[in-house]
Amino acid sequence: MIRISRLSAALLLFATGLQLAMASVPLGGNRKGANGSYDLYGCMLTNDYYVVNFAAYQIDPNRAKDDKSVPQAECVDLPRVGKTQIAIDLLDLDVRKKPVALKILREDGQSIAELPMAVVKQGVLTTTVDFKTPGKYQAVLFVEDNDLHTPPEISALHMPLTVGLLVEPTATSGNSLWIVVGLLGGLIALAAYFVPRWLKPNPAHTPR
Repeated sequence: MIRISRLSAALLLFATGLQLAMASVPLGGNRKGANGSYDLYGCMLTNDYYVVNFAAYQIDPNRAKDDKSVPQAECVDLPRVGKTQIAIDLLDLDVRKKPVALKILREDGQSIAELPMAVVKQGVLTTTVDFKTPGKYQAVLFVEDNDLHTPPEISALHMPLTVGLLVEPTATSGNSLWIVVGLLGGLIALAAYFVPRWLKPNPAHTPR
């Protein structure tokens, strides 16, 4: 009986871990994170109440027409304007049983896309947004969560987005690097000249 109990417990733990793994999109491979680097967890965003995985898919207008590959999943910094598919994976399993809503807002607060309150049993909200102009936007997730006793407007998860505002390295940053290199080179040259002279022993004074 003891062996059976231990086996049952092990199977239960395995099933629980598998369920959590299947609920998390990031385990599919390396994805771009909020800081622009790639890691296992991808674009994971959170506040004091909820955690999600955000992904935005944009079609590169310069890619070949016969290219059938899936666009790269972008995080919160989108490289270009235009039609964008946004997917939000609800990582909190209990939230998948509660009504959720999504709004995409411009910087001035105007809504440009919206999903009404509904229970998303599959756990992934998807919508297509047409970003007309570069700028700052935000995606806002609302959850009708009676367990929190908190209005959805208070517990909402705000996800700041930038569209078409990626800045390339400028010549100024390159010049600054060369200035630093020049200063270091000058210090090394001065040290090479003066240090041996400082370390050279003084000749003994001969008596008259």
